Amino acid sequence: MKLIKTLALAAALSLAPAAWHAAPETPAMAEPAPGEILMANVNGLVCDFCAQSIRKIVGKDDAVQKVHVDLSKGQVRVDLKPGKSLDDAALEKLIRKAGYSLVSVDRNVAK
Repeated sequence: MKLIKTLALAAALSLAPAAWHAAPETPAMAEPAPGEILMANVNGLVCDFCAQSIRKIVGKDDAVQKVHVDLSKGQVRVDLKPGKSLDDAALEKLIRKAGYSLVSVDRNVAK
């Protein structure tokens, strides 16, 4: 009799919707508002070591969310945290600290 009850329970559970064993639903996390994006043209970027140095130094700034280095174009994309800013002089100081020279900075807002 116990075997029949166990088999019946197993059959019922296998036919039941999978929701009973799914992870509890969590409210959808709102994506943070995009911050400002800086595109810096930098002289001297030629290798991955250069990129690593830029990412390490620039990425330490409190306003910086993410740093991407494009060696082929000599550009550094700096994504700022929402509500934060980084002026050209501060960015130039960070680039120089990493051992490179800043040519120009273009600013735009992420969409």
